[in-house]
Amino acid sequence: MNKEPPYSPKYSPVNMRNERIGSTAEAKSKNVDDDGYVSKMKLFLNSPLPLAKKPSKSKTTSKSCRYTCTILFVIGFFLSLFLTIFVWFTDMYSGELFKKLTIQNGSFLYEPWREPPVKPLMCINLFNYTNVNQFLSGVDQKLKVKEVGPYCYRETLYRVNVTDHKNGSQTFNEMKVQEFEYASSNGTDSDIIIVPDIPYISAIALTKDENFLIRSGLSSLLSSVSEVPFVTVTVHDFCFGYQDAVINTLGTLAKLANKPVPFDKFGLLIKRAGVNPDRLTVLNGDNDLLHMGQVIQLNGKNMLHPWNTDVCNSVGGSDGMFFPRGDVQQSLPVLFFHKDSCRKLKLVFDSKEKMDNGVVGHRYVLDHDVFNNSIPENMCYCTHQPCMPDGIFDMGPCSTNSPVVVSRAHFLYGDPSLLNAVEGLNPDPIKHELIWTIDPVLGITMKTEMRIQLNIQVRNPNNYGSLNKISDNTILPVTWLNFRTETSPKLSSLLFHLTFTLQWLQMFLMCLSLVGLLGTTYYLMRTCVK
Repeated sequence: MNKEPPYSPKYSPVNMRNERIGSTAEAKSKNVDDDGYVSKMKLFLNSPLPLAKKPSKSKTTSKSCRYTCTILFVIGFFLSLFLTIFVWFTDMYSGELFKKLTIQNGSFLYEPWREPPVKPLMCINLFNYTNVNQFLSGVDQKLKVKEVGPYCYRETLYRVNVTDHKNGSQTFNEMKVQEFEYASSNGTDSDIIIVPDIPYISAIALTKDENFLIRSGLSSLLSSVSEVPFVTVTVHDFCFGYQDAVINTLGTLAKLANKPVPFDKFGLLIKRAGVNPDRLTVLNGDNDLLHMGQVIQLNGKNMLHPWNTDVCNSVGGSDGMFFPRGDVQQSLPVLFFHKDSCRKLKLVFDSKEKMDNGVVGHRYVLDHDVFNNSIPENMCYCTHQPCMPDGIFDMGPCSTNSPVVVSRAHFLYGDPSLLNAVEGLNPDPIKHELIWTIDPVLGITMKTEMRIQLNIQVRNPNNYGSLNKISDNTILPVTWLNFRTETSPKLSSLLFHLTFTLQWLQMFLMCLSLVGLLGTTYYLMRTCVK
């Protein structure tokens, strides 16, 4: 017989039900956790709050580089903008450079200006009178001349006693030393020539307005010491000083009249040797770069008084070394101050000339009408009637009223009557034109062929002395001079760099500034869009 198990509270129906319920819940719980949701939830609940994710080191470096590049491009943009304006729209670049090229004390050009490395060649072509005796005796109707030379001297120029002024100018004296150059000469300076006796003719001319007694007395005295109004002398003595009976007599008469002796010895070019007493004042470019080298005073005066108008009496024009570069670049006329004539000479543009270093200079010539007294602008130089014939300029009012007059070589472009006075003159523009070649960048003289002729005018209306064979107001040619200069190698190199190297550098800076401006602008615009 089967016995029922004894009752045990452990296995009561209630407990069994609870066990079934518990096992069912456990099973459900187990089934739910199969997907890991519970574990994930617990992990989430038990985990600390998440922090912000730190950027990686490589990304931080990339942002820093981008920021730095942007700053650099902004700086580059403004630098490019400044350079573009500076180079394209102003002349500050060239202006600052040219400020270094003045002739003020301490500048780059001061020493070459004070002691020019270029030594001009002064060539003297003399008119030797070949038929003086035949003419004075009446055999020949005209005097005949034969051009001899050239006799060339290498001339060294020094500007001494330089005084600097606060208004941007300098005052100085010129000192010149001449040395005969055999290689460039046709003959020697010991050659004998026959030329007009300038002291004799000048003395007669200066007494033409005196009373009869003075005129006749002086004429008789001079005729006693000189039978003819010509002198036989060496080339060197005629140019740089000689003495004869006429000069000694004139000195004695000056002392008796209690007047200063005009000269102890006479030489046509004696004033060119040694220190010239005239003081020139020129602009040094410190305050006015465009007019550097322009003469503003002669012996402390900006206005002279030999002529009839203030325009003609005013001091101005170039000293011969520098000309206004703005006028030269535009091929405008320029002025040269000739202090021995107390006047300005107009030079006009002729053509462009390519020099050996490749630089193109502007070739100027003396204005055709510069010595023509018949035109209105030159009437001021006619101080007595009748005026000089066209082609002649009277230097007398500028100095001691001597009858020495100037013209172009061989009376080029002068009145035809000038050629009829003597035989043997042959004007030729190629040989006798005055030429001045100027650099348009700096305005400095590159080459010259300064050809000028000195003459003596016979002023003897009363036919006194041995001059009675020569018609009154006849102009006798004496000599024509040619001052030839060329640029030194150092100056030639400077002009080359100012003409070409400076231009190339400026073009490079213009391209660089433009590329920089466009490049930086493009980068900054892309950055802003992003």
